[in-house]
Amino acid sequence: MIKNLILLFNFIILFGCSSNDAIVSNPITGEKKTPGLFSKDSKKGISLNDLFDPRSSEASVNVNGFLWRASLDILSIAPLISTDALGGTIITDWYVNKNVKNKRIKIMAYIKTSELRSDGISVKVHVQKLENGLWKNTYTDEKLASEIENNILNEARNYRTNSFKK
Repeated sequence: MIKNLILLFNFIILFGCSSNDAIVSNPITGEKKTPGLFSKDSKKGISLNDLFDPRSSEASVNVNGFLWRASLDILSIAPLISTDALGGTIITDWYVNKNVKNKRIKIMAYIKTSELRSDGISVKVHVQKLENGLWKNTYTDEKLASEIENNILNEARNYRTNSFKK
């Protein structure tokens, strides 16, 4: 009896699995699509093979790895709120330097290219002042943003030159 139940269970599992070779046609346009695992069209999106195959030219990462690593290292002075490796954004929480009283900063870095270029990163620094116990007057500090960009670029160049030495 137990053998029959196990055999029936295996039979259901084996033949209950469907193949992914079905072609679905749109009744209105007549367009034929092959459904993907998580989408209605297997031609759209990125598969795991695309991400792990360096020879694949269809799917590419939009963020330079050296810039990303250098940005994380430089911005690690402040707690991070959000990081998006595929989108190339890093946002820190408000950070108060113990040597600078009555000011706090929030840094946002955007990596814009997959190449190591000087215009591949954009940094914005928001500054607030403490007045009467309240944080007020948010403004951007472009000079500090430029210094942070330069530090990130220098660190990324160092990572790149060190990667060729190994």
